Amino acid sequence: MNTTFTADPDIIEIHPHQLAELKEAAVAAPLRRARICLHQSHADRVQEMLIAFCRDSYNRPHRHRRKSESFHVIEGRVLIVFFDESGVPTRKVFLGPPGSGLPFVYRLSSDRWHTVIPLDDYVLIHETTTGPFEPGQTEYANWSPDGTDRDEAEQFIARLEGRLDHLCQERRAAG
Repeated sequence: MNTTFTADPDIIEIHPHQLAELKEAAVAAPLRRARICLHQSHADRVQEMLIAFCRDSYNRPHRHRRKSESFHVIEGRVLIVFFDESGVPTRKVFLGPPGSGLPFVYRLSSDRWHTVIPLDDYVLIHETTTGPFEPGQTEYANWSPDGTDRDEAEQFIARLEGRLDHLCQERRAAG
């Protein structure tokens, strides 16, 4: 099943029906996500995508060397968790669409370990990252499951959520 779509190269318009189709593609995809690429080539210096995540999409903790990324949330809420080198959560960022009361844009300008956790049935984001895209450039955390075992990935996320509660309590006590 195709989970990556491209738009017309010169002038790109995204319509609501395309977002609905993107969410349908995410539901049918093994990784429970799909994207529309707005850039023309993997070689482009700017890579832009609209990405649909299902709530049960597992996004393995990873980092990007010498790249930046930003998200603009269109629909749904998402949690981005940052980790130290050993996999201990150090920070979390909740995002939601405009009007939700949450921040709706985020940018990461360093090579921190992070994961993206969808909090609603569907999350739609506009992601921008620096290019060019080179397969194998993303580094995945060896302290996290690779996602081939769905139960293992779900248990990892459940443990992570428990650790995040602890992180919040520590920050409240320190502040």
